[in-house]
Parts: sequence; structure tokens; C-alpha cells
Amino acid sequence: MTWAQWFVTPAFTSVFFLLGVLTLYWFITDHLTKHLQKRHPNIDVNRVRTIIGLLYMAILIVGAQLSVDGTQNGWVFVNFQIFAVVFIAYFLQLEIKFWQMAIVIVAFMGINGTLTIPLSWLFAAIYVGLYFAMKVIKQHRHHAWQDFVDYSLVNLAFSTAMWMVMKFRFDLHPVTIGWEILFSFFFMTIMFVYIDAVLAGANTLAQLTYTTNFDELTHAHNFYAYKNNFGQAFDHAQNREEPLTLMLFDIDRFKHVNDTYGHLAGDYVLTTVSRLIMQELRASDPTLQLYRTGGEEFTIIFAGYTSERARTIVDEIANRVKATAFKHSGQPIDITISAGLTQLKSGDENQVDVYRRADE
Repeated sequence: MTWAQWFVTPAFTSVFFLLGVLTLYWFITDHLTKHLQKRHPNIDVNRVRTIIGLLYMAILIVGAQLSVDGTQNGWVFVNFQIFAVVFIAYFLQLEIKFWQMAIVIVAFMGINGTLTIPLSWLFAAIYVGLYFAMKVIKQHRHHAWQDFVDYSLVNLAFSTAMWMVMKFRFDLHPVTIGWEILFSFFFMTIMFVYIDAVLAGANTLAQLTYTTNFDELTHAHNFYAYKNNFGQAFDHAQNREEPLTLMLFDIDRFKHVNDTYGHLAGDYVLTTVSRLIMQELRASDPTLQLYRTGGEEFTIIFAGYTSERARTIVDEIANRVKATAFKHSGQPIDITISAGLTQLKSGDENQVDVYRRADE
């Protein structure tokens, strides 16, 4: 066989297939997480990505394997199986217990009819070993180049072991095995570089998104996030004729705190009040968010709440702040809040009408 027949065409085809699989994964997760975040602002995005990744890879592996079951080509998707477990273990860092993985593997072997083949059990054992080996090296990260060396050596060792099992099971030619091991190394290198770049970009985007939507001092949502979210909540409530309540509050005599105790004390009061209120919101309703809409002014959007229902939470917030002993540099500071609460009315033409009434 010529170089073009053995390497060039399969390599290029496999690279495009691999990049397509990864790109489709990011496309699906990005769109689904954005959709879920609109409905559930506090959703754990990383958990969503992990669950989607597990289901996505499981469907691809089972689908690919079923397409070659009962043929002499049952070995052709081994490198894809290696790619899938590395993606789940190293990049998604999915926590799977041994017994959970054992159930999945036995079910998979049942689907492709290999439960009675001893070499399939040996392959499965090596496969499980690869998963846990990738977890270990991911948890002990060093310099970027050292990480790549560790990643590559572990992949090479386990892929070689798995392809040796395939050699004996399907009586494959040593040259074929050699090329497949090289393909595996090639795939894993491409995946490392590509996903590392994607994750770096995602982290940068996440940081920019956080900076855009959150207040750096208090970690509450900022005015930009409030304006967007309240606009959506207002339109939703009007279109569906559902209740919507808005709470505005500010910290009493905050200028006096700054003038008497200094601006560091003022920052301490702001961060502490924010933390207390966010704790109360998580305990009462995790979907509720705190927004810092001014210097010492904060807002809470109670979507789906009547003013009577929201008042219970508002009273708990006010009482929690009043009962807390604020102390900065050994000096006690008496802190209370003043709140305005109003519900959307049929005569409200826009968001400003609601906001102005709550402010008054």
C-alpha cells in the first residue's frame, strides 16, 4: 500500500470528522445552555455541558458501533472510542464511579453481542483504565508542555494496548495496527490543541460575560443585567397576564457611613448586605436574583410573584439585615434598609412606570 492509501486520505478524513464532532458538540451546548439560562438563570452551565457531552458521546459511540456489528470491520471505530473516553475524562472531567462505568460497558457489550468474547473483556478493562488514568493526569497539572507530554504518553500506552487486543481478536496485520496507533496519537494531539484553544476562548468569553453582567464589588448582577432581565420579565408578564413584582431598596444613611467610617467601611457594608440578601434569596427561591442598580441601591425582580407573596421574602431580608451585627475595624455600624415594593398594573405602559412607582 502507498503512503496516500494508508495515511493521507484516512488522516484528512478523520481530522475533519473529529473537528466536526467537536464543533457540533460546542454548537449544541452553547445553544441549549443559552435557552436554559433564559428559563433558569442560576443553572449550572458546566453541569449542563457535562451531561450533554456524556449523552452526545454515548449516542455517537453506540451508533457508530452498531453500523459495523456482525462484520469483519468491528474494529474500525476503536480510535473513536478512545477519543470519546478521553474527551469525557480529560476535557469534561466527568465524575463516573467504577460501578457506573461497568454497567455502561456491559450494556454496550450486550448491544454489540461481545459478552462471550474474552478479548472484549480485556479491551473493556483497558478502556476503564484509560478513563481513570486520564482523570489522574488531569488532576495533577503542571506546565502546558508537561501536561501535553503526560497526556500523549498515557494515550499512546493505552491505545497501543487496546490495538494489540484488536490485533489478536480480528487477526489484523501488524502494519495496520501500527498505522492505527499512529492515527490514535494523531487524533489525540489534534483534539488536545483544538479543545485547549476552544476552552481558552470559552473562559475568556465567560470572564467578559461576567464582567458585563455582574458588579465587581458585591458580585450582584449589575444595572445592565437588570435592564435586560427586567425587560424580558415585563414583556413576559404582559403577554401572559402573569404577576410581576419589583422591589427596590437602599441602605439607610449610607453617606453617613462613608463620611464617618471611611469608604472601606462603605464597601464592607455593601458587600455584606449583598451577601446576606443573596443568601436569603437562595434559601427562599434560587431563581431570584439581586441587582445593584446604583451606589447603595439594589433591586430584586419577582417574576410570577404577587406583591403579597413577595412581601414575605422582603420582610425576611429586612429583618436579616437589621439583626446582623455590622462591625468594621472594631467599630459597630448600625445598618438598616428601606424598601419599595410594587406589582405590575394593567395601566403600566413600560418598565419605567413600575420602577418609578417602586422608587416612590
